[in-house]
Amino acid sequence: MSQILPLLSLYYLCDLAAAERWMNKEEVDRCMANYNELKLEFIDETPAPLGTPERAAQNLLGYRGLKAWEAANPELVEELRAEARLRLRHRP
Repeated sequence: MSQILPLLSLYYLCDLAAAERWMNKEEVDRCMANYNELKLEFIDETPAPLGTPERAAQNLLGYRGLKAWEAANPELVEELRAEARLRLRHRP
């Protein structure tokens, strides 16, 4: 679990940043790479090659796993979102 906490932290930071302001290409690329890596944390098999139907199915499975995890851990989700809000407010 502790290995996905940094992925989750960045995921919520990206989510809030995208809702509040324009993000540059580097930020978008980093956020998308993080999101893809996060979804893979919720599958049990080796990731299929990008662009394949198998990978698309894994992405959906990973997304569903993430959403199920969020539903099972609402307090931690809120804590991570609150930390992301603070970080966003204190960015130069």
